[in-house]
Amino acid sequence: MKKIEVDNHKLMYHPERVTEWKEKGDCFPIYVEIGPTNRCNHNCIFCALDWMEKGIQEINKSVMLSVLKDMAFHKIKSVMFAGEGEPLLHKDIGTFVQEAKKYGLDVSITTNGTQFTQEKIEQCLPYLSWIRFSMDAGISETYAKVHKTNPRDFERVITNIENAVKFRDENKLGATIGVQFLMIPYNLNEADKLARILKDIGADNLQVKPYSHHPSSLNDFSIPVEMYNRVEEQLKKFNTDTFQVKFRRRTLERIQEGINYPMCYGLPFFALVDSAANIIPCNLFYNNEEFTYGNLCKQSFSEIWKGEKRKEILKKLEKKGISECRIGCRLDADNRYLHRLKNPEPHDNFI
Repeated sequence: MKKIEVDNHKLMYHPERVTEWKEKGDCFPIYVEIGPTNRCNHNCIFCALDWMEKGIQEINKSVMLSVLKDMAFHKIKSVMFAGEGEPLLHKDIGTFVQEAKKYGLDVSITTNGTQFTQEKIEQCLPYLSWIRFSMDAGISETYAKVHKTNPRDFERVITNIENAVKFRDENKLGATIGVQFLMIPYNLNEADKLARILKDIGADNLQVKPYSHHPSSLNDFSIPVEMYNRVEEQLKKFNTDTFQVKFRRRTLERIQEGINYPMCYGLPFFALVDSAANIIPCNLFYNNEEFTYGNLCKQSFSEIWKGEKRKEILKKLEKKGISECRIGCRLDADNRYLHRLKNPEPHDNFI
């Protein structure tokens, strides 16, 4: 089984890009998250974007294909299709995945999985590095309450994962098939139930993630750390050579520690494209024109990235600081590493 790291940063594997950042103070991102649509067929109670209105917005096909080509030309390494809505609801998602891979980008999808039909499996899976299904319960009744959907969706997603595993194995594809389980009070006693199901149907991993409150979110499902510890202990028995439970212990520890750096150093290495084709720094800035780098219907990705507006926004963000940021955010581990590079410790040269 391939070793998959989901609980730490990977900047150390991109020394050229980090060197460019150290020397110039900026670089093109390594990774971009893309939201093809803001439509979603679930209404999860824990959704960090519960303050946003869902709709029928989606990225134009020709715009997206042009953007992907431009990204690859400027040596962006990877894209993940996810965003404000369910990415598989975009009618052209198969084309986006195929073209991104053709241009040389590594491609992934995060999805609730209900729309991963056999047709989409065949369209997407041969071109994916990985796909991650959000399943936040071990039985259909809890799943329906947490995802605010029909209980039948639980078995539907399990069947889709099983079909994806079968297609992957029959065609000797390299895609990793995993599931993410966000721990909240409603589901803590069901992580082991889900792990058992996933192991039986041939999934590669279950990624167990602690809850982190988004500053704009209406919900708050924070739970005591001792509850996480109990779940971790229950899940150890499922680990084998072919199935791994990835309990995000380091993420949990970082959430407990809080933010210990003065600014977000990681923004040059990451970007988010929303369903209106805006480029924004991170998911704190959805629907916020003040902190929108630019729109891809009006300029290319590279023009926006090198443009004066983005430079002005980065200066504004540095001045704004990180007191309103999400603790344990996507860039937290990156920021800790980059802060250490900027501020070495006395014994760092003793390797």
